Amino acid sequence: MNSQPVAQDAGAFNSQVVADLGIRVCAYLIDCIPALFLGLFNLIPIAGAVICGLLATPYWLLRDVSGASLGKLLLGLKVVSKDGGNSTVGQRVLRNVTLAIGPALLIVPLLGIVLCAIVGGIIGLVEIIFFLTQRERLGDRFAKTAVVKK
Repeated sequence: MNSQPVAQDAGAFNSQVVADLGIRVCAYLIDCIPALFLGLFNLIPIAGAVICGLLATPYWLLRDVSGASLGKLLLGLKVVSKDGGNSTVGQRVLRNVTLAIGPALLIVPLLGIVLCAIVGGIIGLVEIIFFLTQRERLGDRFAKTAVVKK
């Protein structure tokens, strides 16, 4: 996959280049590793899902709060604002709301497991469609952010 300069309609990004889809997928998979460990709490009946939701929700919501998640840091990527400047903490949190909704539903005992699977699955599918067709996540569109190479 080729790197491409940020589109002009997305704002001036100076000489920054939007990250390839492949490297973004790799960064996301790295970000999933801690979440998989949090998922082990689901082995505890009923309370485990609630604990998992209480821990996974802030993880997904705040993963980019410093400007890049663990995966992005390791692969040399960062989140920027489409207006050309650095992204704000608010933008970095907002872009991850879609990823945190599913885990947040786990906080509801029993019913949350079903809701997480259904709602999280639908949101995940929409995110994948946006990512593959628009070359940006739905969260990036909401927050007016882009992921670029450092």
